[in-house]
Amino acid sequence: MNKKLTIYDIAREAGVSTATVTRVMSGQNNVRPATRERVQQVIDLHGYTPSAIARDLENGNNKTLGIIMPSVTSPYFAQLFSAAEDEARRNGYSVLLYQLPANQEIESEVVNELIRRRLEGAFFVGGIWEACKPGLRAALSHLNQYMPIVAICPPITGLDCICLYNDLISCVRHAVRHLHVLGHRRIAFIGGSFQVGGSGARGQGFLEELRDLGLPDIPAYHLEGGFDAESGERSVQRLLSSLPKEQQPTALVAFNDLVALGAIKQLKLMGLKLPDDMAIIGCDNQFFCPYTDPPLTSIDLHPDEHARSAICELLMSKQSSVRQSFTIVRDATLVVRESCGAKLGYRRLG
Repeated sequence: MNKKLTIYDIAREAGVSTATVTRVMSGQNNVRPATRERVQQVIDLHGYTPSAIARDLENGNNKTLGIIMPSVTSPYFAQLFSAAEDEARRNGYSVLLYQLPANQEIESEVVNELIRRRLEGAFFVGGIWEACKPGLRAALSHLNQYMPIVAICPPITGLDCICLYNDLISCVRHAVRHLHVLGHRRIAFIGGSFQVGGSGARGQGFLEELRDLGLPDIPAYHLEGGFDAESGERSVQRLLSSLPKEQQPTALVAFNDLVALGAIKQLKLMGLKLPDDMAIIGCDNQFFCPYTDPPLTSIDLHPDEHARSAICELLMSKQSSVRQSFTIVRDATLVVRESCGAKLGYRRLG
């Protein structure tokens, strides 16, 4: 059996149209007996089984959704994709994943591929990187003419679609406030870039909370180092080596849990005890947070709930003749573990 055999091959060998092959395979009666027999002989000869996607397209019902997101090598995006795929499958749909690295535009080829496949909706995941993509709005607007779009990112100016996202400014403000309640007055923010999308929102929340609490805004405490564990290591090295002991922070807020993971490693290499000498809070509440040493306090952005909601909104949009456009802001949750020093209680820290 040739696994690559298509309906076109069957039609060509039987000397009929693809529509006739489809009618034979679906058991329709409007095919002459002799023609039906000839087509069936070719099908039996090759053991041909039609593609489920091709069959759905023929019936005008693709039941496939597209997911556009950065690389799923990131735990956060992998969690989003897994939850979205589960929810789609639960509703009888399949998904096609289109991964876009942080330095890559949404090219016209990607948009055209989604349109060519006649998908029933697209689920776009942005956040950190979409702010640097000048062609994003135009690409998604073009796609939105052919199918509903739900985006997990802050609203994109000029794009009419459903947006789901976390208020990242408030998320980080909550973390800083928590450290302040525990007695910390010298708090630093490490990782990310204040100039980029969601990263800038987290940095903005950090600075706003410092001002509201009357804490000093020390430039050396803002280290824009990146988004991975290595960034956390480098940030801690730069931070602690550039300041005398009495001016070093007593607590860190990391851009994400990967940055926090690298920071924990480097702090231990430099002889600090956590959380006694340095408290730390991450963001994303990844699966490994309870297993770090000490267990990492983190901000849960609830990506599973976002993904499930996005798929549900897509399927509801598919049933509506009017394209919906609104924004849902979901609260984040501070998950307190040992790394922030909550078990130590309030301490008088400089």
